[in-house]
Amino acid sequence: MIISKDLFLLGDQDYLRLPNKDEKRPAMIRPVVKSPRSETTTVHFPCLITDHRPLPVHLAFRGLTVSAGTRQILRDVDGLVRPGQLLAVLGPSGCGKTTLLNCLSGRLKLDSGQILLNRDSLCKRWKRRMCYVLQQDIFFADLTLRQTLEFTARLRLPDTMSHSQKMQYVDHIIDVLELTSCQDTIIGDYIKRGLSGGEKKRANIACELLTNPSLMLLDEPTSGLDSHSAYSLMSILKRYAFSEGKTVVVTLHQPSSQIFHLCDKLLLLCGGESAYYGDTSKVVDFFSNVGFTIKPHYNPADFILEQVKGPTETRQKIVAAAKEARKNKDYPVELQNQDCPYILDKYGDPPGRPVASPYPNLDQDTLNSVDPEVRRLWLDTHSHASSSVSSETSDSDCYFTWPTSFWTQFKVLSQRNFLEAKPRMLSKLNWVQTIGLGLLAGLLWFQLERREEALHDIQGWMFFSTTYWMLFAHFGALSSFPPEREVINKERQSGAYRLSAYYLAKMVGELPLTVTLPAVYHLISYPMLGFHSPVVFITLLGFLLLNTIVAQSVGFFIGAACMDMQVSITISALYTLATQLFGGYLATNIPPWLTWMRYTSMVHYAYQNMQIVEFSEGQPINCSLQSKFEVCRNSKHISASVILEAQGAHLPLWANTLVLLAFLVVFRVLGYIVLRYFRTPK
Repeated sequence: MIISKDLFLLGDQDYLRLPNKDEKRPAMIRPVVKSPRSETTTVHFPCLITDHRPLPVHLAFRGLTVSAGTRQILRDVDGLVRPGQLLAVLGPSGCGKTTLLNCLSGRLKLDSGQILLNRDSLCKRWKRRMCYVLQQDIFFADLTLRQTLEFTARLRLPDTMSHSQKMQYVDHIIDVLELTSCQDTIIGDYIKRGLSGGEKKRANIACELLTNPSLMLLDEPTSGLDSHSAYSLMSILKRYAFSEGKTVVVTLHQPSSQIFHLCDKLLLLCGGESAYYGDTSKVVDFFSNVGFTIKPHYNPADFILEQVKGPTETRQKIVAAAKEARKNKDYPVELQNQDCPYILDKYGDPPGRPVASPYPNLDQDTLNSVDPEVRRLWLDTHSHASSSVSSETSDSDCYFTWPTSFWTQFKVLSQRNFLEAKPRMLSKLNWVQTIGLGLLAGLLWFQLERREEALHDIQGWMFFSTTYWMLFAHFGALSSFPPEREVINKERQSGAYRLSAYYLAKMVGELPLTVTLPAVYHLISYPMLGFHSPVVFITLLGFLLLNTIVAQSVGFFIGAACMDMQVSITISALYTLATQLFGGYLATNIPPWLTWMRYTSMVHYAYQNMQIVEFSEGQPINCSLQSKFEVCRNSKHISASVILEAQGAHLPLWANTLVLLAFLVVFRVLGYIVLRYFRTPK
């Protein structure tokens, strides 16, 4: 409600428009909080709201029909939700509640029906103004709640907002959802203790509310919560929807009577059909008229769910009564217009004719009869739509644009990947394992003499080092990717960032963590083996790290390609064991028809390079009295080329290095192709 050009009302708060000298940036809106101890008015700064507030959304859906194969999941489902209202979708398991939300969010194709938001059909432009809170609470377990929200804000709020503005908006969402006390607690999982179930649910909602959506879709947000936590969560949603003018659709499985009466509208599904749509307060009367009377002190939600799960005759009777109710004059006028065809064309629009407006010309008596707050939001939406929304949706309006630039996404995702992977990759157990193994390897091959008798032991250290860190990096990437994939799919579905930005950020953000432990191992074990040259030390470290990064790339590719963890482990075990067998240390007399296998072994190239560097640049290997090398008849030292020839064909240093780099590039590119084209979230 506009009071003056500098002060207007929004919900239960007064908002003050602060002047902005920079005309390129929108004016900043601040809530005005009246102090209870005085008559003075003070300005509070919980958030920044640009362009006043988002356009309120009337959601109307008519005749929704969806099939999966030969099975019809939804059949002729109607509903309407206005700004500030909360629509509850109830029904037994398998009745189509989640399918309905997938349709309303645009993630599922309709067989027939219409989804109208204000005057438009659902398109990408409207998808940016809605949020979809999934039933599963999918997060990175090692990040704190505040870190999770801050990264989400930096990714999904536009670049036109400064960092401080985004952080103030995070503070506002934390305060609205009552998460202040746990904002520095890690999310946690079934191993690490973190947020409680109710706090995770609110954190899930908070991530979506950061975009300040006009339409909120929530799939069973109370599942897994106790009655008190569930009621607290729904109360917060109700207050938020009412005060901010949001349109909320929520599916509920078995709500308590308190939660049931919080809902403004109710859509009851029975076998994919509408069993009731209307005011929540009138559902008991509806069932009484059908012939089903509720007992005193009985939860209405339990009562109606019992009826729609009853005998076939009962269900048919209820569905028939619901169809008959559509003909009543009390049925929403937006859903009574049958002139608009239900069948959609390939763009989701009715073929050959404009979309019917969900804003009928209501007479003054009708407007006066509705709730004052609903009337305010109705008129507010009508004025918004009349001035800024066209009845026809152009292709340019539906073109999707990313909220942030590629550079912003890359920078934020690199920081998040580093923080998320650090507790996992540099855990205390990994540090103990690395230091202990480095000391053990150093003691086992301690100060080896540069003689032919010790040649096999020197090669043993090289081969052990390359194979161990190959396995460590490979299976580390393999085991960490499945839970990360769920988070990435969730964020990709919401349009948070480009896949290319995430993929490049993952490579860069985790690189320091990937090389830390192998470097520490090398720093401990190699000097104990016998430190001869700083150049050799650094070069050997470089090839050890390169082999580790290549192995991580292969693990990431297999993890992305295989949805089943057991299948990916089996494939990885076969590949890594073959890599060791053909690496050049365990077997040198390879049958001719199997020699090609060595060229698929990443260890083979790294192991060869380490031998070339160690035996060429380091101190020479002295021949024994009864040497097996022919060169020892005329020389006292064994050259690197002679040692490598004894193992079969070999490539020069530069060729081995190029092959390793090719492995790195090819498997990274293959991983991106799999995620981009074969593992696209549905």
